[in-house]
Amino acid sequence: MRPARRRTSLLAALLLSLPILLGASSGWSQDAVRLTGAEITTLLLGNSIEGTWSGSHFRSYFSSDGTTLYQAQGEPPEQGHWRIVGDQYCSIADEGDACFNLYRDGQDLVWEDPRSGQRFASAVIQGKAVPW
Repeated sequence: MRPARRRTSLLAALLLSLPILLGASSGWSQDAVRLTGAEITTLLLGNSIEGTWSGSHFRSYFSSDGTTLYQAQGEPPEQGHWRIVGDQYCSIADEGDACFNLYRDGQDLVWEDPRSGQRFASAVIQGKAVPW
């Protein structure tokens, strides 16, 4: 497998496993609002998110050209690809897209895996926050 494909596959696998790795909680506000595709684009485009799992912080940056930079703290960044399909965020990989519903819950951006219903929160950082 070529390095770029391997990185894209790794990023998709990480995004798919985030709810499990983060120990996603079903306890989130009743006020959480599901975002539309246009709202997701506006929120992520040119910005970053940050979260923690397994004791490691990570950040992801979402570029206007459809690339993402994912970086676990202390590790080199890895490049992937993203797009909006309908009202879902999708990480693009050779094995298929990993798509998520996104919600705004106060200051948190909540990601929901529609297959499992598991949710996890992240913080939005204005601008490019990768590399650390």
